[in-house]
Amino acid sequence: MSEARPLTEKQAERRLRVLAAAIELATEGGYDGVQMRTVADRAEVALGTVYHYFTSKDHLLAESMTLWVEALQVSVERHPPEGSTTLERVLDILRRMTRGMAENPNVSAAVIGGLVAEGPHGKDSQEALGLTFSAMLRTAFSPDFPADRRDKIIRSLEHIWFSELIAWKNGWNPYEQSAQELEDAAELFLADAD
Repeated sequence: MSEARPLTEKQAERRLRVLAAAIELATEGGYDGVQMRTVADRAEVALGTVYHYFTSKDHLLAESMTLWVEALQVSVERHPPEGSTTLERVLDILRRMTRGMAENPNVSAAVIGGLVAEGPHGKDSQEALGLTFSAMLRTAFSPDFPADRRDKIIRSLEHIWFSELIAWKNGWNPYEQSAQELEDAAELFLADAD
């Protein structure tokens, strides 16, 4: 975002409309379906307003990914991970994440494309995603699980998840394989956890 000051209520509402419009357009046409002028028209704002909040299409799409993961985090808070072991609870969260991506392949490919594009927005969005990803996965661990080990496992799963998102988006792996790679990693890290 281009300004450091907190947004007013109206600004925040406009910014969310722009993000929602980008997601709608990505649903319809993937990455190429998101054009800044079309986003402005769909959100019923001036083109300058879109550029006020987002420096580029990639910035806009990367922020959309962040918004999606934050919405998933709210869902995880409302419906905590299920399972009697740490592994089962971690797998529950990972499956929710990958299922959401698979259900919306056009949007997923578009936002991943924005997220991996060069520029400072990608770094900022990746950091925000990392924080949200970590917070979600932490809920799967019991309070007595060693914090240092927990954080290393979460960080490693985050890197594998990100790598598999890119592999899936680029067509290197089918969705099922990418999802399985992530689950295999969780099983390796947590096989002896409980």
